[in-house]
Amino acid sequence: MSMIESRPGEVSTVDAVFVPAADIDVSATLDGGQAFRWWPEHDGLRGVIGERVLHIRRCESGVLARPMDGRPPEGIAAQVHDYIGAGLDLDALRLRFADDPCIGPAVTGYAGLRLLRQDPWECLVSFICSSTSNIPRIKLNVGSVASALGTRVGPGARDFQFPSPGAIAEAGETRLRELGLGFRAKYLIPAAESVAAGRLDLYALRNASYMEAREALIALAGVGEKIADCVLAFSLDKPEAFPVDRWIKRALQKWYGLPENVSNSAAADWARAHFGEYGAVAQQYMFHRERLAGRAAAWGGDHIAMALPEDMNRGTGGRDVNGNVAD
Repeated sequence: MSMIESRPGEVSTVDAVFVPAADIDVSATLDGGQAFRWWPEHDGLRGVIGERVLHIRRCESGVLARPMDGRPPEGIAAQVHDYIGAGLDLDALRLRFADDPCIGPAVTGYAGLRLLRQDPWECLVSFICSSTSNIPRIKLNVGSVASALGTRVGPGARDFQFPSPGAIAEAGETRLRELGLGFRAKYLIPAAESVAAGRLDLYALRNASYMEAREALIALAGVGEKIADCVLAFSLDKPEAFPVDRWIKRALQKWYGLPENVSNSAAADWARAHFGEYGAVAQQYMFHRERLAGRAAAWGGDHIAMALPEDMNRGTGGRDVNGNVAD
């Protein structure tokens, strides 16, 4: 039986469970800008889903999910299957985008990228933290909130259940600023208060229409269209959501000829009409392609092999190598 260290001196001996998910790219899916509490460990990634600390790694025809919290593995197969978007039909995706200039080569070259189905509250907090930031900084901020205000559920340094809206509201803006969130703290507190008081039922938005759910999120201070669309795409079952920041807008201009003066909002409208029910997954493949092309152009070396060959003559497309997600 494979053994995975839980922390120095501690080893998990709990059996891993198999979750079918053909051709999944675990790293790109879990640690590519959708979620921010997964960290490389051994031959996979370690993170927390709900109250469970898990190590997830790719295997033939799926993933192996191993509990790292000392608890039995019952129930985690269904939980992980739901979380990693294992039901995505990659063959249908490749067929749909076979002739698309951007997404077609990306789906073929980076097969295995999935859409996560996260807890909506953690997802909302994460993308409020994403404002004018980048992936390493977002991970630092979200991790600090979880470690300082969440409940410990495992032995590792980052093994914390994400704090409830009530816990964040009670902590207050000053405490969040002390944790390094800066101006984002003033937006997190009213969001936490709204959810904790029941004025906003995030889980009910899964059953609302795309526009209804979007309007409910945008009503929160500090939540614009891009942040709302990220939450809708990565946690609220709205596959037509297409988050647009200035980097994605530049990609749309480059690949699809959108006009120079198009606004982010108009670009998002165009993308939803163009990609339809594949909007969210198309956006992730576009993000992934542009990010890897940017790294290859900036850093060279091993990163060149990760980019699509045809992208090496195109430049970065405007996205920086850290995956900046500025509005």
